[in-house]
Amino acid sequence: MAEEHEAKQIEMIRRMVAFAEKQTSYSLQRSEMSEVRSYQNAERTLSVWIRTALALMICGLAIDRFGLMVGESTGPTRGLPLDRISSWTSIGLVLFGVIMVITTGLRFLAYARVWRRRHELPAYHGPYLASFFALMVALFGLVLLAIMMTADA
Repeated sequence: MAEEHEAKQIEMIRRMVAFAEKQTSYSLQRSEMSEVRSYQNAERTLSVWIRTALALMICGLAIDRFGLMVGESTGPTRGLPLDRISSWTSIGLVLFGVIMVITTGLRFLAYARVWRRRHELPAYHGPYLASFFALMVALFGLVLLAIMMTADA
């Protein structure tokens, strides 16, 4: 009878240990999934910053090309301070967009490199592709700045 009771206790302890191991396994899986989500959230954040920088650049282009701050800039009103303000505002917006996209691209690249040292990257996610897109948007902004500066001269 004592041996039977002891066997039941041992079996119960084995079940408890198996249950604890199973829960630990689930916890590890959740932790790894959380890390993958963290990386993907960083990618999404970068894309939002890139979109914002592009919007600033396009807004600057619109102000420069359509004279949105000046209204009609033909005839005797040409060269008024409002025209210069419009020009400098547009250049400032594009420059701010370029600085924004370069900064966020470099920050994401630094995060991705540190993250990759501790974890395996999710499928089809490389740290350099997103940063490359940020660089391309920055180059677009620099070309846009060059065009705007030479057109004003």
